[in-house]
Amino acid sequence: MLAIQVAELRFATEEGVLVFDGLSFGVARDGFVWVVGPAGSGKTLLLRILLGEVRPHGGQILILGRNILRLSRRKLQDLRKKIGYMPEEPSALFGRTVLGNLQFKLRALGIGAEARREAVERALDLAELHGHENARPENLSQLELKRLELALALCPDCSILFADEPLRNLAEEAKEEILNVLERVNQAGITILATSSEDEPLLRRGFPKRGETRALVYLRESIGR
Repeated sequence: MLAIQVAELRFATEEGVLVFDGLSFGVARDGFVWVVGPAGSGKTLLLRILLGEVRPHGGQILILGRNILRLSRRKLQDLRKKIGYMPEEPSALFGRTVLGNLQFKLRALGIGAEARREAVERALDLAELHGHENARPENLSQLELKRLELALALCPDCSILFADEPLRNLAEEAKEEILNVLERVNQAGITILATSSEDEPLLRRGFPKRGETRALVYLRESIGR
């Protein structure tokens, strides 16, 4: 069973430049797939398309068995609740603590007090942020900021995680640490689709260029295959 299925995806810019032309790939339930490509290859755009924020010019996208291009706005919003998104740029609110950021998001989603406590505990555990609850984002290291963005993406609960360039701006040791964390999240039963501009750390981890549950999908600049 595939959690994500992209078939013959096509997208062109207003200037007519093809970004995707027949892009096809799938991510199994509980799978872990990386989309790899240079700047300008459309990695962030792909995630925005999968989130339903940008409409492609052709193709089919199934997420958890639902064709997102045919869903009503309300049904798409319901589906989005099952998807966590870890953006490349920090989204945490500076001036609030780690715990304050997580609670703020959960309250905004209308999550009750007991469910908030459970969601916060799970997110802190999976992102390995225990001990940093009272720290503010401005005082965190790059690695800790990535962990916070991951914790926010995991709240309140998700079946799929989209992570945009989680390795960027990290030292080699920190890259290995965030990869360890993502592996742990995946082992907890969460499907992951992540993007990266480099494949060397991923190849060292044993991600094959083709695979059923773990794989690398390569994009080329200006046109995806």
